[in-house]
Amino acid sequence: MADLPYHVALVVVPNSDNQVRMIRGVLQYAAETSQIQIIKQAAIPYVPWDQLAEVNPDGIIAFAETQKQVDFLRRLQIPFVNVTLHTDPSPDVAVVHSDNLEIGRRLADHLQSLGLKHFAFVGHFDWYHNRLRRDGFLQQLSAHGQKATLIEIAFESDRPGEITHRRVDLANLQQQIDALPEPCGIATCHDEFAYEVVECCKNLRRSVPFSMSVVGVNNYRLICDTTMPPLSSISQNSERIGYLAAEMLVGMIQNELSPTEPVLVPPGQMIVRRSSEFLALDDPEVTAAIEFIRGNCSRPITVTDIVDNATMSRKSLEKRFKSVVGHSIAQEIRLSRMRHAQHLLTSTTLSIIDVAVRSGFDSTSGFIRAFREHTGVTPAEYRSG
Repeated sequence: MADLPYHVALVVVPNSDNQVRMIRGVLQYAAETSQIQIIKQAAIPYVPWDQLAEVNPDGIIAFAETQKQVDFLRRLQIPFVNVTLHTDPSPDVAVVHSDNLEIGRRLADHLQSLGLKHFAFVGHFDWYHNRLRRDGFLQQLSAHGQKATLIEIAFESDRPGEITHRRVDLANLQQQIDALPEPCGIATCHDEFAYEVVECCKNLRRSVPFSMSVVGVNNYRLICDTTMPPLSSISQNSERIGYLAAEMLVGMIQNELSPTEPVLVPPGQMIVRRSSEFLALDDPEVTAAIEFIRGNCSRPITVTDIVDNATMSRKSLEKRFKSVVGHSIAQEIRLSRMRHAQHLLTSTTLSIIDVAVRSGFDSTSGFIRAFREHTGVTPAEYRSG
């Protein structure tokens, strides 16, 4: 057995928020336990695939997207953990990744909450985790007697080694979107795919979100914040994935048995932006209540304010609201405040105190506590990405 600290090679390219957060999780484990030391050959803690044998690490944490990459890691005969599920799982390959079925279910739940009746799911189903997200999406819809159109992403090229950033066949995608009914909720497996869907909708002169409400996965801020309109997206608990991968790797180096099935981490929150801010509700009283909440979420409004603006009793409105939307008026107020706060944090340089005030909170401490409960991070951490 190697001596502590174990030297670990990271083969996780820091080219997205998701992967950077994974690396942070590994670094957090290293700082807390002192059991691993990350190999650095340059400023960034990353070892290229073709240099793994040369650095001779005690263990490897890799983002292995292809079967060829997984087989290469096997041949090195060095303990390794994979932090993606592009390929089908195998009992002899340790994996830590998101609960992709749950991601699919949450995508469906969000679009259902908009009152939509038509749905589509966009993914590249050669990838195992995309199939799981699709299955979770369909399961959630099926539980409510609903179905979805499946749209398979095709790529313009199949060049070896070019996986995540291959160019999407937009003509094919646009043709499939053109056949969808309106209004429709479109869930995609990745923010990159969601961006392409929005661009196709623009070409087809279909309004987002009023004709097509679009959501993605990863909350990749560089994509979500620069897409017009900005993209709603589910964040992954990527730091937790990195932390657990490091913990698992240490056990493998110490000759402990590794799990024969992937370790699944629950996803983070759905970050709602303009691409899915739409309501297709048949109840005008409930619609008016929601519009009032969203139009006044910068003020410290209460359920009483919403009732005062309605034409029915508090008890009747609360009952109808919960029946139509699926949650209470008070919860809708909290959700609207959080969405507004997230928007201010990413699009302005306002202080945390000012963001709290402009999001309807009476105290900064209460805002920070509520924000952490909603997103899993503090406002400052959310702003820094």
